[in-house]
Amino acid sequence: MNRASKRHSQRGAATVEFYVVGFFVLIPLIMAIMQMGMYMVAKDTVNLAALAAARVGAAGGTKSDMRNQFAKAIAPLYPTGATPVTAGNYAIAMGSAYAKATVDAVNPVFTSISVLNPTQQSFNDFGIAGSNGSRVIPTTNLLTDTRVGSQSRQSRADALLLKVQVRYCYPMIFPVIDKLVTAMLLLAPGSASDAACYVADRVPIVAYAIVRITEPPMASNLL
Repeated sequence: MNRASKRHSQRGAATVEFYVVGFFVLIPLIMAIMQMGMYMVAKDTVNLAALAAARVGAAGGTKSDMRNQFAKAIAPLYPTGATPVTAGNYAIAMGSAYAKATVDAVNPVFTSISVLNPTQQSFNDFGIAGSNGSRVIPTTNLLTDTRVGSQSRQSRADALLLKVQVRYCYPMIFPVIDKLVTAMLLLAPGSASDAACYVADRVPIVAYAIVRITEPPMASNLL
C-alpha cells in the first residue's frame, strides 16, 4: 500500500472515530446539559407551586385543595404534544397538561405535601372546638395574646404560620439520559421514597413554603 492510500485510510478511520465519539459521547453530553437546564426550570416551578399550595391552605383549604392547586401550578412541566401551543389551542393544551399533572399530584409515590406547622401540639395549645368537632385556632387578637403554649412552645402568632414541605418526583424528558442518571442514583438511593422516584426514571425535588394563615385553620384540614 502506497503512502497516498495509507493517508486516505487514516482519514477514513478518523472520520469513523469522530462519528463514534460524537454519537456515544458528545450527543449524550449535550442532552445531559439540556436536561440539567430543564431540571433547574422544574425546581423553580415546584418552588412556586409549593407557595401556591400553601396559600390555598392558609385561606382555609384542605390538603386535597392544596394538591389541586399544586397540580395547576406544575402543569407547564408536562408536554402537550408535538403541536405548538398557541392562543387558539391554549385551553385544550393546558387542560391536557393539567390532567397529566393531576395524576402525579394525587399519587403519593410521586407527590407528598406535608404540613410542618401548625402541629397537633399547636392545635392542643390554642385550638377551640369548631362546628364540625375539629379544633380550630382563632386568628383574632394576636397582638394581645402573647402566651406560649405548653406543648408547642410557640405563641399563637407562630402557630398561625403555615409551613408546608412538598416532595415531587420530576419526570425527566430526555431519553437515555433519564435512565443513565437514575441508574447512577440507584447505586446510593438514600431513602425508600427516593428509590421509588429513581425506579420510575424520575428525580425528587423538595420545596418549602411559609405563609401567614388568614382563615382560622381546622385540624382536620391540615393534619
